[in-house]
Amino acid sequence: MKLDILIKNGLVADLDSRDYINRNIGIIGDRIVDLNAVDDLQAETVIDAAGCIVLPGLIDFHGHVFHGGTAISVNPDIVCLPNGVTSMVDAGSSGWVNYQLFRNSVIHPAMVKIKSYLNVVNVGLSTLGGGPTGYLENTNPANYNEEKIAQTLNGNRDNILGLKLRYSQDIAKGKQYASDPLLSTVSLARKLDTTICVHVTDSLLCADELIRYFNADDIYAHCFHGTGHSILNEQGEVYAAIKEAQSRGVIFDCSNGVAHFDFHVARTAMEQGFYPDIISTDLTLRNSLRTDKVYSLLHVMSKYLNMGMSFFDVVRAVNRYARSPDEDAGANWYPGARRFC
Repeated sequence: MKLDILIKNGLVADLDSRDYINRNIGIIGDRIVDLNAVDDLQAETVIDAAGCIVLPGLIDFHGHVFHGGTAISVNPDIVCLPNGVTSMVDAGSSGWVNYQLFRNSVIHPAMVKIKSYLNVVNVGLSTLGGGPTGYLENTNPANYNEEKIAQTLNGNRDNILGLKLRYSQDIAKGKQYASDPLLSTVSLARKLDTTICVHVTDSLLCADELIRYFNADDIYAHCFHGTGHSILNEQGEVYAAIKEAQSRGVIFDCSNGVAHFDFHVARTAMEQGFYPDIISTDLTLRNSLRTDKVYSLLHVMSKYLNMGMSFFDVVRAVNRYARSPDEDAGANWYPGARRFC
């Protein structure tokens, strides 16, 4: 049996043992194989990884990749694969109106594995122009089409992870809604037995009040933002309610972005023992490969290394959701895992 790819002499980062293992990695097709079961270690392609750390493919849990469907989105294969990212979660670029277009035109043909959150806004982020020519989405719950949202979610639970809402003051400023967008989104998500992902930068509520609506596995996106109500109270301490929420399973995602990360907030929180559950980029056309604030997932990971997180904790926060051989960006190097590395 001839290998397609042999990666030899590399230091494999094993997240379970939190150690580096000097070993070879064999690949046939899209699967890692047990080299003990291979008689001859000849391969079509041999990569000498001496002096290099070998990682599984990285997961970027927050980005916008509805390329061609929104003005802010990037082409996932172009910006992800060269930077070691083999799986991406799109954070609500599409709503029920254009989700199927997103799935057919981007998710299905992409080499990168893509999961998504469904925006509660009918057309998702298709009105955003990334500048003065765009229009902020209409988050008025009176316009939510709950029947269509439910239909889209239930027909695509293999891909859709939950419902997305951007809950910022700039979106709702000067508008009078009969009901609150967050409360309406939470109510709908609970009714549909799914999770929420909420953009909390400059939210309408203080963090200690906002977090009460989050359940285990809900995503608190942009957790280290410094605009308006951050996770720090007036004394510069992480709210007790925020720490309690993390202990009960609410997921805090840094989702860096251009304007959604503050070094002071991040450093202060981490000095108090509060670390992000997920490290991600919030990649858009505005920041991908262009600014020192994001550039790529590897650049964002380096921030946390420099703020004191260990290498293994950083990688674990990136690949948090890779848990089994069925998930494409496996965090382990077992035979049968997919080959993304």
